[in-house]
Order: sequence, then structure tokens, then C-alpha cells
Amino acid sequence: MVWGYLYRRSSDSRRQHPSADQQRNLSGKPLEMNHCLPEIVPEKTRSARESAIAFLPDHADFEISPFGSGHINDTFLITSGALKRPVVLQRINHHIFPDVEALMRNIRLVTAHLEDKKEVYGYRILKFITTTSGKLLTGDPEQGYWRAMELVENSFTHNRLINQTQAFEAGKALGAFHAMFNDFDANRLTPTLPHFHHVGKRLAAFHTILEKADETRLRKSLDLISYTQEFAEKVQAIDRLTDSNQLPVRVVHNDPKVNNILFDASGKACCMIDLDTVMPGCILHDFGDAIRTSASLAEEDETDLSRCGIDIGLFESYLKGYLEKARTILTEKEISLIPASTQILTFTIGLRFLTDYLAGDAYYKINYPDHNLLRAKAQYAQAAAITVKLPEMQRIVLTLST
Repeated sequence: MVWGYLYRRSSDSRRQHPSADQQRNLSGKPLEMNHCLPEIVPEKTRSARESAIAFLPDHADFEISPFGSGHINDTFLITSGALKRPVVLQRINHHIFPDVEALMRNIRLVTAHLEDKKEVYGYRILKFITTTSGKLLTGDPEQGYWRAMELVENSFTHNRLINQTQAFEAGKALGAFHAMFNDFDANRLTPTLPHFHHVGKRLAAFHTILEKADETRLRKSLDLISYTQEFAEKVQAIDRLTDSNQLPVRVVHNDPKVNNILFDASGKACCMIDLDTVMPGCILHDFGDAIRTSASLAEEDETDLSRCGIDIGLFESYLKGYLEKARTILTEKEISLIPASTQILTFTIGLRFLTDYLAGDAYYKINYPDHNLLRAKAQYAQAAAITVKLPEMQRIVLTLST
């Protein structure tokens, strides 16, 4: 069985790789936004400084430093005594998001809709800064495309939720976000990453990569490849219902992991961030991916696979908060698939990590060799653990939704 092999190998992995705790703050304590500083080469900082001038022509004297811990974009924090508040400057990875204009158009539509409903919505909304020519972007394909937004001050992120109050708050934030778009035609948004969470499409890409993957990487991945092929049919239930129009198309965040929700000093969730992947889609993808991170017992790149799984108490609290805001917009079919969505999305993310590993780590930033392989192992181990919990999760959903 694949998992027997993975659990045995986890002890070797701990000797070969830095632990998750060594790589980031995993205590569950909040990370103040301007303290999350990755290493970014000086050339990128120089390019960022040059691009910042387009957004801040009257503030040439400013400090700029790397900021955040995202897998995809390069992010910097700009501070100056002359600014009302700090500015977040970001270079969009246009190799991953080739249509940056469509991406920013989606964000503009979404934030404008939230602004129109801000009194009902009750959460803070990202505010983007335009250039001197009134555009949301500056740059070109060679140097990259840059955007700027105001920092959401006095806010924090969590890499993990450590109590049910935090989970309840995170669930409310996602539920409120979804509920605000119940009267918005999702097809007004451009699918900038088509079939983003479609397992069938991800499996097709996986099989294409298999045919040309490096031999060494293939050998290291054999057990994960076998597991993928064994469970491929079992994780496409949401795909089939979406493809046959049995589930509604909604505005979906597509990356609602816990550190894409900001919390204020009182412990309340206050803002949904990282709107790059907001597109038309299935709302279950958001919920499943949210639980994958918010209720996880281990890190996304956990080395001890026996720790992988979800905290049922956190799942229940997150769901309770989510339904408080979104219950009235959900169909009965959507509600019935909530437990399965957590398993399916965890498998899907594991599949994406595995595919990227076999492709030579082309998509996700890595911290060391075989990082994506370790991520894939951890996500598959978590998906297997969730499978055992599905009956209990179904009972919780039934209780809270009726």
C-alpha cells in the first residue's frame, strides 16, 4: 500500500530536509504582515524600486523591502514618512498569469462590487493604486508587470489556525465573500486560469508530464504515481456535476488558504486577500481548499506523514462560521458535497505538487530539492486521512445545515 511506504519513508525525509518548523513560524502565533520577509535577490529589489516610481511619483524617498511568503509573485513593502500608509508592490508572475490585463480587470470588478456592498459585507477591501496615467499596471513582458495596493494596516496572517474561534472567524470571512456575489453574474469574470481545480484536466496534464519527466524524478515518485492512478476516478465527482451543469457557477476565490485571510488585533477576520485567482467556478472548490489548510493537523510540506490529517473540531467551527454567512445561498447538493470537497481538493493540490515536481519545479517556488515531492506526499497523506473522517464530517454537515 502506498501509505505504508510513505510513512516508512517519512523518517528518512526528516533527515534529508529542513523541518516545516525550521522553515517558517508555525507556532500558530500571528505573523505581522511587515515581518514576513523572504530572501529576494538585489536585482529584483532594484527593479521593484524603479517600478514603484510609476505609482508614487511624488514620493521618491522611500524604503523598500521584500514582503510576504507567497509561492507565485514577488512582493515588496514600501514605507515612507510622506505616505499615509505603507504600500504593497507586487510583480505578477506573468508566466503563470499570461493575461495580466484580464487578471486585473477581474480584481477591479470584484473589489468594486464589494465596495458597493461594503456596509452589508462588513470586511475591509483591498484598495489598488493607479499609475500617473490611471492604470492599475506598469511594466512589460520583459521586465514583468507590477501593481500596487495599500497595506491593510494592523492586520495579521496565520499559517495555521490553532483554535476554534479562529476557525469560526475564517469560515465567516469566506462565507461572507461568497454571499456578496450571489447577485453577481460570475461569467462577467475571465477564467484567467481555465479549469483551475478541475481534477480531470489536472490528471490529463499529469499524464502528459509523465511521458517526458526526468528518470530520477520518476523513480522517486513511483508510489505517488500509483496512488494517483488508483484514486483518479474516485475524486472527480464535483467535476462531473459541474460539467453537467448540476452545480451553479459562482464567483470563487480559488485560493482561500488560511494565510489569505487577514485578522485584526482583536482576533477577528478582517479582509480576504490575494484575489489573483478569482474566477467563475464551483464554490465547493473554495470550501475544500480552505479546510485543507485551516483544519490541517500538519504543514503543507510536513515531513512526518503520520501527522497528516484534519482537526474535526476546527472543521466544525469553520463550517459553522461559513454557514452563518453563506447558508442561504447554497443549494442542497452543494451542502451534501462539503465533506467530499475537502478530500477532493486536498488530492488535487497534491496532484499539482506532484505534476510540478515531475515537470522540473516550473510553477511553485521551492526551498530545497524535492520540496514539491514532499508537498505532494503530505497532501496525499492528508487526503487519505480525510477519507476515514468522511462519515463523521457528513454528520456534522447535516447537523449544522438543518
